[in-house]
Amino acid sequence: MDKATEYGLEIYRELNSKIKYYKDEPKSLEEIKGRVKNLVEKLLEESENYRVQLEEFSLQLEAQVEELSKLYEELTAVLDIGKILHETLDPRKSMDRILERVNDIISYEDIIVGEFSDFPPRKDFSILHADFNKLDFNNTVDIIDYLNASNKIKPIIFERNPLTDEEIPIMFIPIESRIKTWGFFLFYGSKKGIFTAGNRKIMESIAEQIAFSYDTLDFLNKKIEQEKLGEQLRIASEIQKSLLPKEIPEFENVDIEAFYRPAYDIGGDYYDVVDLGDKVFLVLADVSGKSVPAALIMTSFRSILRHELEKENQLTTIVSNLNNYISKEIPQDRFVTSIFIMLDYKNKNIEMINCGHNPTLVMKDNELMTFEAEYMPVGIMGDFEFDSQKLEYNNNIYIALYTDGVTEARNKDSEEFEMERLTKIFIENKNKSAKEIVDNLISELDTFVGEAPQHDDTTIMIIKSK
Repeated sequence: MDKATEYGLEIYRELNSKIKYYKDEPKSLEEIKGRVKNLVEKLLEESENYRVQLEEFSLQLEAQVEELSKLYEELTAVLDIGKILHETLDPRKSMDRILERVNDIISYEDIIVGEFSDFPPRKDFSILHADFNKLDFNNTVDIIDYLNASNKIKPIIFERNPLTDEEIPIMFIPIESRIKTWGFFLFYGSKKGIFTAGNRKIMESIAEQIAFSYDTLDFLNKKIEQEKLGEQLRIASEIQKSLLPKEIPEFENVDIEAFYRPAYDIGGDYYDVVDLGDKVFLVLADVSGKSVPAALIMTSFRSILRHELEKENQLTTIVSNLNNYISKEIPQDRFVTSIFIMLDYKNKNIEMINCGHNPTLVMKDNELMTFEAEYMPVGIMGDFEFDSQKLEYNNNIYIALYTDGVTEARNKDSEEFEMERLTKIFIENKNKSAKEIVDNLISELDTFVGEAPQHDDTTIMIIKSK
């Protein structure tokens, strides 16, 4: 083999080791030349392909860098908006600053930010911000009405106006939390010709943050109102307690004890014991309804009753005048069940008027008696004349007054305490003091109810001759 062939073979082998195109050795110099030329063409072709691939990769990398830069800008905007909302708490006051950042990442022509005035959202909304060129308020109302009617109060992009078929991109983003839909962003027209899925996604994130701020603000406002209401209820409860006797007057021949426990901060039960000199006036009443409305009626009831007691000592007249006043003062759907007693312990007689109240338990000279209601509750009808039940006793009198919060008290199995159980305790404790009887009644009642919630005010009064 001459040197030219040997040199050519060496070049061939070097090229073929890179490309690995041929599997056998050339047999002549001419064949070596042909193969070397072919290998050089293949190498140049692969180099060109590599260059093209490198350029394509470079373009892809540049696009990815641009996309990452855009994503970074969008995430920064979301974080900035989060900081803005954190600073002010109220998204309404932050909207202009929020939209400055939105404008950096969304190329829109018109925008309106609205706050729905009703829930579920209709077309009734107030404007928090608006930049109008093509759009106006009436068109916005029409679009919102269309979205609502089509059940499309959700993130959505239109390529054309769904009402006019005008070729203009629209993006609607509700400001929505799990609690409610607070408002919306409506973008009308894009400076880039379209709104993208990425635009929608980033605006959903921003709207979610704003909705969370609305939720937080709503929670704080309700909490503040609850605190205010709680304080007002506390004061009202103190006022109401002051209307009940701080101490029951002591009498020579009569032992009286009472217990009152409201179901809520403020109750609708009322009792009173008034020393009239030669007689004792007793009342126990239950206002229909509960809490503040019942307490207000109870306050009026007590004020009018006390006023009547100052000028009158005839039970029938007191109750008639009270009923006339109350029927004019309270709503038609409200009333007061009540039991009134005038006890003359010196002459050993009692006078009673039961207006729609629970049966009165009386033990006269060890004889058990029950006095049912004879009249409708106070406040239902005015200009009504009352008559009283009169009862005389020789040795002793023992009376239990109570509201239906006692007999209708329920345990965890929804069983009621009932009149029969109350009567049994009433009889078994007849030889004890009024205080001991009340304590035993409440103890039995609480044991029966257990951990079941108290559903009504509980009031008991025991009157015993000494």
